[in-house]
Amino acid sequence: MSTARDLFLEVPRFPIGAGADAGDKLSHAAELWRADGQHFSAGLSMLEASDAAWGDPERMLAAFRIGLSDLERVVAEQSPGSTIWIAAMHKLGQSLYRLSQLFDVDRADISARAGELNSELAQQLLAHYKDPAQADNYLVRGIVIVTDRDGHWETRFPEYEVPLGVEHPGSELILNIPSAFRLFVSNREWKPAYEIVNLRKDAFTAPGLRGWRAVTIANVDPAQAEAQFDEAADAFEADVMPESIEESTRRGGHWSGANQQLWAKYFRARARVVEAIRTPERVKQLLDSASQALVGTESGWHSGEVSRFHVLIKVLSKLLSEPLTLDQAEARREYQLEMRLSGETEHDQAALTFISEAANGFSGYATDPGSELTRNRLELALKALERIPTIGPDIIDAVRPEIGKKALNIILGPVRTWMHRSLGGIKDEARLRAILLRLLQSGLPRYAQIRHGPLEYGKDIVALLDVDGVVVLRQYQVKCGDIDKPKWRESKDEMEEMFQVPLASFQLPVQPQRIEAVLITNGHANTYVEPVIDGWLQEQRKTHGRLVEFMHLDALVNWVTRDRLVNELRIALQEQGIDTGET
Repeated sequence: MSTARDLFLEVPRFPIGAGADAGDKLSHAAELWRADGQHFSAGLSMLEASDAAWGDPERMLAAFRIGLSDLERVVAEQSPGSTIWIAAMHKLGQSLYRLSQLFDVDRADISARAGELNSELAQQLLAHYKDPAQADNYLVRGIVIVTDRDGHWETRFPEYEVPLGVEHPGSELILNIPSAFRLFVSNREWKPAYEIVNLRKDAFTAPGLRGWRAVTIANVDPAQAEAQFDEAADAFEADVMPESIEESTRRGGHWSGANQQLWAKYFRARARVVEAIRTPERVKQLLDSASQALVGTESGWHSGEVSRFHVLIKVLSKLLSEPLTLDQAEARREYQLEMRLSGETEHDQAALTFISEAANGFSGYATDPGSELTRNRLELALKALERIPTIGPDIIDAVRPEIGKKALNIILGPVRTWMHRSLGGIKDEARLRAILLRLLQSGLPRYAQIRHGPLEYGKDIVALLDVDGVVVLRQYQVKCGDIDKPKWRESKDEMEEMFQVPLASFQLPVQPQRIEAVLITNGHANTYVEPVIDGWLQEQRKTHGRLVEFMHLDALVNWVTRDRLVNELRIALQEQGIDTGET
């Protein structure tokens, strides 16, 4: 074992902030290795020396640059495709990415350089290892390179896909080198990745590889995109954690939840977007599904591509539903946070333009439609969005008519009477009772039940509610249509039975402190019966001390709006197959 290796191994394995003494040892080890022609080990030692100087940015950057220079020398002097060249290219690309995260450098330029290195490495693997027996590893599964740091190198060919971004430092350095296929995929170079799919068809056995194979086919053949994105999502979802040590060992002793928790969600959403292109009449529903599929990607495993896509889909979905509620500042903040985390890309300004112009355009139609018609900001927003590769012009064509309808509706003014029409049009008391029960359940009552039947004793619906700290038993008699004299005589008897026959306490978690009765209708009392109902209500209150109320259609709608039950009402109406007529 060399003196350089001895010095290197004296330093803690992860030397972040280890201090000047550790940094000096690592620098001296690098000098000795460099003198012996071991520039790969020298470069890695200087990268470790940069970590040891944590807290001193100038010293960190100086050591880091020396380490990069050593690795670049290996790449320049060694034969492309050789083991040491592959290792140096892998570490150089990895280190450039880390450089962009740690130091104040041009992120876009550094990221582009790292991408070029990955592309060159993939091209050399494809050129040198198409034919040998280990082609499935070099081109699809990946390889493992082991070095003692003193010039001895070994290449291993596992039966599993090597874990990305994982290495084992120590007396031996073990590097997991991604395959040419995975390198092409990471660079979004789909044509050479597709070439490998056709060359090594039987090598794609692991769930992750099957998933990325499907993604590759989707990008090369757009006609298959929907089915292939769904197939990719299915494959990624199948990448479950090993259930035993034996299974874990067969898979290389490493498992990541990224396939299940990130990529499965992302490509399920991509499939729904492609489906929306094929069936534009369902674009709103499918974009909502895409947005729902991405729930959970906000935290945990991270991808700048996924996070950006999620923001844009949420904005698009909002534009197709309630565009005036789009929070432009929040959407831009969320997108710009991703730019800071992963660096700016060439399409980010187009995305920000889309968010701002769309929000401002709809706001303009609401406040000054005449001027907005001459500004054409919605068209500018859509033109900006179609430049983003994960969205594209086809989905823009699908959403354009719906966005146009929303803009026209805003110009013409909102439809405010849909609740009156939807509720007032119900002729079946059973459907009205079901809707009212849902509205009551939205307040999380202690108890709520439809009790309509031969033994209801006037109680169509009963709910036990907490009202201003008081437990209230509220009993409803439900009628459809206007209340005339015959209907009132029937209702009056049923209202009196509410109090004459108390509700059994069997299902009530607590005893009510107050009992109320409500006659509720989706119509009104006609003029002939108004004074009769009013007199009866006053009599009940004054003579019997009963709390009784009459709720007509307008009071019902006011209850829905006052208690923010509009969305609950929409869903309840949908359950009963009733069209709200909002469109």
